[in-house]
This record gives sequence, structure tokens and C-alpha cells, in this order.
Amino acid sequence: MKLKTLFLSLIGVALMTSVAQTAAVEPQLELAKTYLNQADQYYQQGQFQQALPWLKKAFQIRTTILGEKHPRTLGTLNNLAEIYRQLGRFSEALPLLEKSYRFHKAVLGEKHSNTLHSMNNLAMIYQDLGRLDEALPLYNKSYRLSKALLGEKHAFTLLTMNNLASIYKDLGRLSDALPLYKNGYRLSKETLGEQHPDTLTSLNNLAGIYEGLGRLSEALPLRKKVYRLSKDVLGEKHPNSIISLNNLAMSYNRSGKLSEALPLFEKSYRLHKEVFGEQHPNTFISLINLTDIYQDLGRLSEALPLHKKGYRLIKKVLGEKHRLTLTTLNNLASLYQDLGRLSAALPLFEKSYLLRLEVLGEQHPYTLTGLNNLAEIYGELGRLSEALPLVEKSYRLKKAVFGEKHPETLIGMNNLAMNYQNLGRLSEALPLHKKGYRLSKDVLGDKHQLTQTNRNNLALIYNKLGHLPEALSLYEKNYRISKEVLGEKHPKTLSSLSNLANLYQDLGRLSEALPLSEKSYRLRKELLGEKHPDTLASLNNLAHVYTEQGHVNKAIQHLEQFVAGVEQLRSGNLSAENRQGLFKQWVHGYFKLSLLYTLKSRSVDAFRLAEMSKARTLLESLAAKLAAQQTGLTTAEQQQLQDDDARLAFLNNRIAKALEDNRLEERIRLEAEKTQRVNKRHQFHQQLMAKYPKYAQLSKVQIISAKAGAKYLPADAVLISYLVNKNKVLAFTLQPNGQLTAHDLGEIPNLETNIKDYHHRLLKGSRGRPIRPIRKNKTAKLRRQLGKRLLEPLLSVIKDKPHWIISPSGPLALIPFETLHLEGQQQPVIVQHQISYVQSLSVLALLQQRDRVYQRLQNRGSLLAMGAPIYQPTIPTNPALLNGGNPSTADFNIARGLVQSSDDPKRYARAFRQLNQNWENLPGTLAELEQLEKLFQGQKPLIYKLADATEAKLQRLNQQGLLAKYRYIVFSTHGYLSPQVPALSAIVLGQLNNPPGIDGYITAGEWPGYDLKSDLMVLSACETGRGEIIGGEGIMGLPYAFYVAGNKNTILTLWKIADNLTVEFITSFFAKLNAGQGQIEALTATKREFINKGLPHSKPAYWAAFILYGV
Repeated sequence: MKLKTLFLSLIGVALMTSVAQTAAVEPQLELAKTYLNQADQYYQQGQFQQALPWLKKAFQIRTTILGEKHPRTLGTLNNLAEIYRQLGRFSEALPLLEKSYRFHKAVLGEKHSNTLHSMNNLAMIYQDLGRLDEALPLYNKSYRLSKALLGEKHAFTLLTMNNLASIYKDLGRLSDALPLYKNGYRLSKETLGEQHPDTLTSLNNLAGIYEGLGRLSEALPLRKKVYRLSKDVLGEKHPNSIISLNNLAMSYNRSGKLSEALPLFEKSYRLHKEVFGEQHPNTFISLINLTDIYQDLGRLSEALPLHKKGYRLIKKVLGEKHRLTLTTLNNLASLYQDLGRLSAALPLFEKSYLLRLEVLGEQHPYTLTGLNNLAEIYGELGRLSEALPLVEKSYRLKKAVFGEKHPETLIGMNNLAMNYQNLGRLSEALPLHKKGYRLSKDVLGDKHQLTQTNRNNLALIYNKLGHLPEALSLYEKNYRISKEVLGEKHPKTLSSLSNLANLYQDLGRLSEALPLSEKSYRLRKELLGEKHPDTLASLNNLAHVYTEQGHVNKAIQHLEQFVAGVEQLRSGNLSAENRQGLFKQWVHGYFKLSLLYTLKSRSVDAFRLAEMSKARTLLESLAAKLAAQQTGLTTAEQQQLQDDDARLAFLNNRIAKALEDNRLEERIRLEAEKTQRVNKRHQFHQQLMAKYPKYAQLSKVQIISAKAGAKYLPADAVLISYLVNKNKVLAFTLQPNGQLTAHDLGEIPNLETNIKDYHHRLLKGSRGRPIRPIRKNKTAKLRRQLGKRLLEPLLSVIKDKPHWIISPSGPLALIPFETLHLEGQQQPVIVQHQISYVQSLSVLALLQQRDRVYQRLQNRGSLLAMGAPIYQPTIPTNPALLNGGNPSTADFNIARGLVQSSDDPKRYARAFRQLNQNWENLPGTLAELEQLEKLFQGQKPLIYKLADATEAKLQRLNQQGLLAKYRYIVFSTHGYLSPQVPALSAIVLGQLNNPPGIDGYITAGEWPGYDLKSDLMVLSACETGRGEIIGGEGIMGLPYAFYVAGNKNTILTLWKIADNLTVEFITSFFAKLNAGQGQIEALTATKREFINKGLPHSKPAYWAAFILYGV
């Protein structure tokens, strides 16, 4: 707590400089004095809003009678500014204080005591605003002048010395602050005596700097002394004694002595309420501190109602934008985060940051903390690539504002290093971790909490890099110091304990790992609750140790608890994107449990876990769509759901574009708006569930069991479901009779690398160039290897089944299984088996329900097709290409480097610009559309091409409800693939003469805003079957978006194919479809037709790219 110029002292100074007035004006001045006294009463009670109008009236009277430069008027002006400052209305306080200082200096001179007071107050507002570089010279000057004019031991000189020390502390210059605080205490004790309130305040400030330096053992006895003397001299209920009690409790808390801190916090809050009243700002601070100690002790259920009450009261009394209100809002969000209620924490963190940005400005320390907190919650939700630019910005600004060695900058450096680490960018994380640890140790000492955090994180990256001896010594040291300084049950100590246990496990020292893992889980469950994310992490780690020691049943029991906890975490009111991000962090535990069930021959349970690990948000979206269509909602209710979907789709698209263009503040505002929209939709959803029991029943996603799901399989089919975790693969087969088998396919070395290599080789083969024998042999070898590892172990079940329904997982989604060969067979498996794909058995069941709904629709059109758009060349921003030049070798190298920067969300857009990428017209697609028009002649197809193939036209068709009236929808256009930002993957329509707001890209983010009821969508655009693979979800991007929009089956392309062969393939497929064949049968027949035609048609590159997802 730093010394500040008191409200009443300025009034006293102003009154002391008053002069006699004429009788005519004396009553008015007396009235002004009455107003000031009334304002002072409110001020002392902390009722700043009530004090404001009285001060305004007094200021107006004195300005009118005495003039704006009269000392009394200036004193009132200063007090008015102080009220605005207390209300957090800094933008109104600042010009008043600047004016006050300017007038004081002009009227009274720079060295007048009132001018020094005014200078000090101006410095204080700069400090409040985070403008530390402007505050420092004023504090320096104020201290220098007051020392020269009033002497070193004068009360005001001591005040300015303390304030100068406080700015050094804020700047992180702790070594400069410490001697000033020491000197201030020494002089105050000499001048005023040890027990004087000002001396005790100086001693309190000295304790604070020791705490800032991490010298907690030196700070605590000083806090005790301050409280003891204050109580003895002033009495227990004096405001200074109550504040000292609060500070002593804080010192115990920082030292990890939580059980000793708690009764002091409780007593402090009780006394604050009694002495100051419940709605005084000091009482609010005491309430916040009490809730924080409950939070630290893990008594979260007690902390939450207090925090909510505190926020409600503070907002009511001080207003939404006051700094204390913003702090309370941030702490409430943090409490929800600790409770694992991320859906409740997210909107509060977003709101807190945006308000801080508005009130305090971009570079204020509070704003930068808010930005860090927002990045942290994105990280907890698994959205690391979106958190990264926020963390980078926060660190950059902190370094610019505070300098490299400030604790806030060190926190920013640590957060950036952790983000790089979690993204797998270890070579960038390691030097930051090393530097952060070295600097925090030098500046703050070896035992400071920030040093402990940096030491822990350095050990963590050493562990990831395989430098286990270095990691071990750091972990052991960190746990020992954390236990000593913070206590055994402090959350940071438990984190150190958990990390040490995990390292013992990695070192194979299981007998040492087990008791530590058990202790970590037990204490976290006791402190944080059994469903807290940290507790779940300990539970997962403990299960792993049990597995390694062969205690499989114990491991299963713990992993079952783990899954139940994750399911509860995921059930919060989160957007689809946040549920996806959250789940992918935990899905590896589901694989582990499924594997253990398989080892124990519990195939039914293992399959259930596999189903729980796939396409979760897609299942929820399909169920919501089905519920809306089948439960008798009113037209208005259906319209509201559609409007909500459209608005969320619009926001997703804008967020994706803001992310690609690195417009951070706009993106955060859009995310906040989206969170609010998600919450409103959730409330409406709850209302519908209460009103319509059937809606509630259909909305609830049921993970289908093997027994119940078997009835959805065609009689000639077998489901082959894979589950992948890194290189480990499980496979399940399910037959229509309900027979289920589970197979542990073991570890397949370099699985993802080989799959990408195989995919790339197939893609190369589609470019019409001769294939070198070595490349051809390598492709054939990969084809047989993948067939041998993924299919042959299942042959006893699947070989006699004509139809394979494959549910891939992870990188397996990139394989066209049709191309694989089995041992001893010269032909690919497509020759003997028809193959289709589905995200999961649960999705297949819902799609069949969707199919039954669609079959009942009346007056459906046959075909709606759009293609051969007119594309407008993009304007190149590469200066070397502005005149139409060709890209140089250097341009290709730059573009290649951009594309390979896997964490840069702008890489594709930048690469396109670097290469002067244009969307070329597709004359071949005109032939495709003409053929389709002939095939469906007499069935009134809708064909839009050339100037009609636009986004504006598609939007009108959707608004008119026409898109929902066609069975088949075909797009013969370019496709834009953005694996890094799946929501930007798009169908590219006309680029010429688009109206404002329309760019011709129908992105994956926008598609859920469209209303489809199509049986089949065909995309002959290039690579539309690809997208980002998200753990627990599968391929995101366009495939996911079309299902959410209402489509049933989709034919996608895994790579680009020559126009003439695409025309031939699509025409042949639709001819068979139009002749009465089913979709899967027609696709299989077309592929076999190409194989039988011989080269070039028989090359897998030309027929295998087309894959069907659906039923």
C-alpha cells in the first residue's frame, strides 16, 4: 500500500491560503464550504458517486466567484479530480489534474507546497494509467524539490520518497526501490517515532518490497510488527489496524501458510464491514481477499457465492468500468477457471479484457494481464494457435513498457515460451525458458514464486527434449523449495510434485513414481475437487503408472473416473469450437482406456470408448438439427434457431478472417460477441427442452452401443472402425448380427509420415507425368504395407463382406482405403469390395434417421448444380509481379517457406500473394454441367454457370428456401483449402463484380448458416475432402460444415484431378445414379469402370480421389 495525498489535506491547504472576501460573496463561499464538507463525509465513507455532485457544485461556485486560478478553486479542482480517479474515470480526472498543475505552477510558482502536491497527484494519475515513463520524472522532481524546500525529514518529503519508490517497484526496478523504502522507514522512525501511523505505513511498504523480491521470510515479521504496533497505538478497529491485519494475512498467504492466513482474512472482513460498512471500497477489497483465500484452499464452493456477491456490489457502487470492478470480474473468471467451468470463465475474461482496453488503454499493466488471461483460457480450451498472437503481443508490449527484467515481462516471456512448447515449437521455447529462469533468479531470487514457475517450466522442456538428468535435478529442487516456501498443499507445490512423479515414471523408476502420483492425486482431489482439470491430469497420470506396473484393473478404475470427469468438463455451455479444442487435450486418455478394455477382452466397452472419441461436436450438431425438424416447433421457433445458426456462422467466418489477417482486437471482440450469442442460444435451447419433451429427447446425444448400432448396418456390410493415438492403432469390426471384435494392431512406426507420403505420391500421379520406376515401387510398397498393417489382421471377419464401411481416425482419414492391396492380390481392394466412409457408428445412425426424414419430404427437385464461375484475377502484392511477371525461384522458395511455417495462420494467403496466385476459369466444368443437364432433362434441374455461379445467387437461393428442396447438389468450382484455419476452407464462386460484403468464398465457417436437406452433395473442386484433423472430431473444414448445414451424404475429392477426367467420372457416376443405383453402388461401379478402362484411367490417382462419406 503506497502513501497518497489525502483528500482532506488538499482542502486544508486550500483553506489555509484563503483571503478575506466581501460580504456579498461570503454566503456563497460558505455554501461552497458546506458542499465540500458534505462531499468529504461521503468520501470518507467510500461513497464516491454521492460525493461527486457536491464537489461539482462547490467547484462551480468557487470558479464563478474566485476565478479558476484562485488557490481555493485549484484545491477544489484537485479534489474533484481525485473523486474521478477513485471512480476509475481516469479520462476525466487526467485533464483536471493537468490543468491544476499548470495553473498552480503559473500562479504560485513551481516550488510552492500546493504546486508540489499538484505535481504529485498528476504523477499518481499517470501511474494509475500505466504511463509510467511520464509518472517517473514528475515523482523524481517532486521528491527533489520537496527535499530541497522542506527538508529530508518533512512529512511531504517522506510521502514523495515513498511514491518514487512505488514507481520504481511498478517499473520492476526493485533494487532502486528498496533503498528508498528503507530510507523512508529510517527517517520516519527518527522524526516521528516508531509507533507513529506514518512510520508504520513506511514499515508496511518496506515489507511489501521484500515480498516483491521474494524475501518472504523477511517480510512476514515486519507485517507482524506493523499490525501489533498499530493495534496497540490506534486500537484494533482503527482503519490503519484493519488494513495492517489484511496485509499480514496477505503475507501469510504468499508464504503458503494458508491455514494461518484464513482466520486473519475472516477477521479483517468482519471488522471492515463493522467499521467501514459493507459497501465501502476497503470492505470490497477485504471481501475479494477472503474469496481468494477460499479459492487457494480449494474451498471453491464457498468462494464462488462470495465472489459473485462482491462483483455485484462493487459494480453497483463503483460502476462497471471502475478498476476494482474490473479486478473483481477478472478474479471471478479465474475462479470459474479453477472450478473447471471454462464456459462460464470465457465470457468474463473476454469482457474484462475489452473493458480494460477501453478504460485503461492497450499498454496498461492491467490490460496486458487481461490479455494474458484471455490467451490462457484459449490455451486451456486447446486453441493454442489462436492464443499465440495474444501471448506474443502481450510479451512485446510488456518488454516495451517495463523493460526486459520486470516481473511482468518475465511472466510474459514464460507464457510465450509455454505456448511455443505446447505447439511443439521446442527450439523456440527452450532459449526463452532458459533466459526467463536466469533473469528471474537474478532479479527476484531463487525462492521467489516466479523463479519456481520458470524453473519448473525449464525442467518440463528438458523432459520433452529427452534431457532427463537436467530435468530431474530441476524438478527435485523445485519441489523441495516449493514445499519449504509455500507448504505441501499449495497448488504450485502440487504441480511440482506431479511433474516429479511423471519424470520418475519416464525414467522407469516406477517404485518412486507411484507414491508421488498417489499423493498428487489425493491432495489435488482434496484441495480442488475430483472433477477439476488438474485433478483429472493427476488421475490420468496415476492410471498410467498403474498400467506400467501391471495393475490393469486399478488403471481401468481410475481411467473410468477420468473419462467421467472429462465428460462433465465438456458438457459446459461452450461453442462447438471450444468443445473441440477442450476435448482434443483429453482424448488420449480415452484411447488408453479403450486399449486396456481390449487387453482385458472387454470389446463392448472398448468400442464404446472408441465411439466416444469420434465426431463429438458433429453428433451434437446432427442431433440438434434432427430435433428441430421432428418435434413440432412453431415457425417462429424454427426461424430463431436458423437465425442463430446463421449469425454464429457469420461470426465464425469473420473470426477466421480476422485470425488470418492478424487483426487481434477485432477477433477478441468477435469472440466475445460469439460467446454471448452461444449463451443466448443455450438459454433458448433450454426453454425448448422444457417446452417439448421430444425435443429434449432428440437433442440429447446418445453414444450408440455396438448392439444397438448393428441394426443400422446393411446386411452385406461390415463396419471397420479405427482408433489412433500417435503410432498406436486399435481396430474394431461390427457385423449386422451384432458380432463385435476388437484388435490391438500395435504400434505402426512412422504411421502419419507414411500416410502423408502415400497421399502425396497418389496426388503426384494425377499430374499426367511419367512416374519413375523407383517412385512407382515406393508407392506400391507403401500400398502393401498399409494394407498389411491396417486390413490383413481383420481379414477373417471382413474378407467375405461385399461392403466395407470404414470409420477412420486421425491421419487414416487421408487414406483412400480402396487403393490398398492385400497380400497375394494384384488388384486393389475396391475390385472385390465397395467402400464408403462414416465418422462413427453413432453418426451413421443419425444420418439414417435424417434419411428417413428426408424421404418423407414432398415435391423435391432432382439436381441443383453450380459451376464454371467467372474468376477475377487477384491483385498481386508482390512488387516484382505487379506488371504480370512470373514468379522467380526466390518467390517459390519464399512461398514454400511460408507454407511450411505450420503455425502461421496467414501462410497460404501470403504464399498465394507471393506467387501471384489467380483462380483460373474452368472451361472443363462447363462440359460437366452440360452433361448433367442432359442426364436430368425432364426432371427440371437448376443449373447455374458463368455469371450466375456466384455467392450472391447462392445466398438468394438459400433465402428463398430452394437449396432445401433439392436431392442432389453439385459444385464444379475451385476449392480453397486452409488446414490451419479450417473455417476458411471454401468453395470458390465468381470473383467478378461481387457486391459489397460478398467475396465469392463460401467458407466452412459460413456453411452452417445455410439450410440444406440434400441426400448428396458432390464437390468436384480440388482437395475438398481434406481439412484439419482434430483429436476426438476427425476432419474439420468443409466435410464437417456440410453435415451441420443439413446435407446427408457427401462426395469429396482428396486431391486435384484433370478437368476432362473429372467430367467423365462425375457424368458416369450420375448416369448410374439416375438409372436407379444407390449412391455407394454407383460410386463403386464408376471406380471399377475406370480401373477396367486401362491407362490412364486405371491409375488410382484418377479414380481414388473421390470418396463418399455417408450411408
